[in-house]
Amino acid sequence: MSYGSYTPMPLFTPADADAIVALFREQYDALGHALGHADDTPADVDHESALHRDVMRLVGVANGIYDRTDTNVRRVELALERVTALLQSAALRTRVPLPDEFWATPLGVLVSRARWWVSADDLISISNAAALAFGENSQANRMRITRAVDRGELDSVPDPSVANPQHNKRVLRAQVERLRDLRRPAALRS
Repeated sequence: MSYGSYTPMPLFTPADADAIVALFREQYDALGHALGHADDTPADVDHESALHRDVMRLVGVANGIYDRTDTNVRRVELALERVTALLQSAALRTRVPLPDEFWATPLGVLVSRARWWVSADDLISISNAAALAFGENSQANRMRITRAVDRGELDSVPDPSVANPQHNKRVLRAQVERLRDLRRPAALRS
């Protein structure tokens, strides 16, 4: 993409990707050390690793490098799923919800931009989710959706166009529809 003599500055650089992968490596090393399997020498970032490739793909999306084709959307979606699975994994094989503070970190901004690029048309507000899942946008139903997010039953991502953090969460429509369908009696689902 050409802007005459102006070249846009990338939001993220390969050095940012290295720093993100290094954070994962530190966690991996700490876990290995706790298990008695760690080296005392920290490993360099492996630029050939699957994680580095995934993070670089997210960096490319955040920097506007990729065209929005079905193939690119699917590749970015898979990379996003793998990175968020690592972020949300716990030793007990449970999924840990991402805290609100995460979205202000460089990695949070990167994940948010990638999620919006992949799913912009499928992200809905908490109010819309309450109406879709429970038939009515009431305070009680919005609280039910918020609790489902807090428990990790629904993924959320902030909407960068909404400044108020209490109103900027968006959830995936497909997850809300699954939540709605799980609530229905089996006889009504057929």
